[in-house]
Amino acid sequence: MFLFERLPLAASLFSDAPALLRNGQTITYGELHRLAEKLGIALYVEGLRPGDRLAILGDPDPQMVVALYAAVGIGVIPTAISPLLSPAEIAAILDDAEPNFLIHDNRHAETAYSAVKLLSSSPTLYNTEEGSSSNSLRSLLQKDFASLPIGMYDRKIDDIAVLIYTGGTTGRPKGVMHSHRGMAAWNHFTPSAGFGYDIGRRVLVLNLSHLVGQFQLWATMAAGGCLVFLDEYPANVQRIVEAVEREQITHLSTVGQMLRDLTREVSATGRDLQSLKIIGCGGSVISPATLESAIAQFPGALIVNNYSQAECGMAISRMLPIHHVDDPIRLRSVGRPADLSAQGEHAFQVRVITAEGREAVENEPGEIVVRGAQTMLGYWRQPETSCETITSEGWIRTGDGGCLDADGYLYVLDRLKDMVIVGGSNVFCPEVEQVILANEQVAEVAVIGLPLPIEGEELVACIVLRDDGSLELEQLWSFCEPSLARYKWPTKIFMLATLPRTAVDKVDKKSLRMQLSLFAKS
Repeated sequence: MFLFERLPLAASLFSDAPALLRNGQTITYGELHRLAEKLGIALYVEGLRPGDRLAILGDPDPQMVVALYAAVGIGVIPTAISPLLSPAEIAAILDDAEPNFLIHDNRHAETAYSAVKLLSSSPTLYNTEEGSSSNSLRSLLQKDFASLPIGMYDRKIDDIAVLIYTGGTTGRPKGVMHSHRGMAAWNHFTPSAGFGYDIGRRVLVLNLSHLVGQFQLWATMAAGGCLVFLDEYPANVQRIVEAVEREQITHLSTVGQMLRDLTREVSATGRDLQSLKIIGCGGSVISPATLESAIAQFPGALIVNNYSQAECGMAISRMLPIHHVDDPIRLRSVGRPADLSAQGEHAFQVRVITAEGREAVENEPGEIVVRGAQTMLGYWRQPETSCETITSEGWIRTGDGGCLDADGYLYVLDRLKDMVIVGGSNVFCPEVEQVILANEQVAEVAVIGLPLPIEGEELVACIVLRDDGSLELEQLWSFCEPSLARYKWPTKIFMLATLPRTAVDKVDKKSLRMQLSLFAKS
């Protein structure tokens, strides 16, 4: 099924059911379908054609959802850009995707203007609200366009449906291309992921630029649930707790650190979150301590631990920690890929491959590779990088080191890519290093991730200064601000005389991590 076909189907089945809810205002499935169809016609009249790109920039909002559905309805490829990024980072994505239109909200209007000023040719800007120098999306919707034969052109199930941008080791953003077939495979797992519960109400806590945010949107709409928006973004635990309690949320998707903070908040305040039936978590490997605390704090909810990445779709494997609370070793796994495997066009496989290229035996470490309909087509306009990531047999190289045990449970052991996960978002260390090296005080730098005491990682910079150079952490932050999103700023800096190196003269980051971890414990 094409991605755009699910909305009219849902509208025909439950037209008056709530689809989107924000600030007490509801949009039904019937209304959402009509708005998306009308905006699609308007965008077509304004010049968008199948294969063109449309970018959105802003906090999650019903109008952004309308824009996404309008785009896919006329064969336009939407890409959501994180509002947390700096104008320079946004400009890099716009330069790569070359969208014809950029739809933004009022809060991020100045960021949008600053970003397009950095481009040689800029997209047409539309604001979701009135009162800015951009065109108004609302006024576009109010125009009286005659119906067009939308959907009459030739579409293929393997056409690009969406672009999801991720970072890159070179500093250049990578647009992950997912097809309609792949998105159908994503949504195929939604009914099986209900675990006997109706989708009900799901609160959207992550940006639509995030893999989990995209899944929350498309999967909730495919299953006929109601997607609830927070009153304000970015999300924090207080806003999430208030929304869950007020709107009687049944489904919540988080990342590891957010799950830990949510558990602590509810424990400290005694708030009533008994409406929750399923709490999904992912974004990074989650500690057994966090999972055990969540199980104890939310006895009426099923905790579901997902392992995924943008290139491989929503779920590589999934684990229900409640089944393994008495097994601390098994609790460190990310579940059994076989439990998610499907037949036919939705089938996918997970293996561990050694450095020699053979399939690993049980408990032997190697690289986790994935193949199936839910995986990406490749990276937008980066054929060489795509070939490095996708093997000739169609396996996606995840860049994660892992192993499978005798019972088929998958363990993520290490990260083969030079990357740190901060609050569920990927940070590629070379990108940060390139920015810091531009500082005239810095001779050398190595950016690495160090484990936080309870959950997750923090980004730290190991710096060798130039002669007579000096640099404080706050100065480094000010230097990074124009070029990097705040979550990519190092939280600590370590001044070193030299950086350790390997026999081939590369910075030995493994040695650095060991040294600094020992220093932190001493």
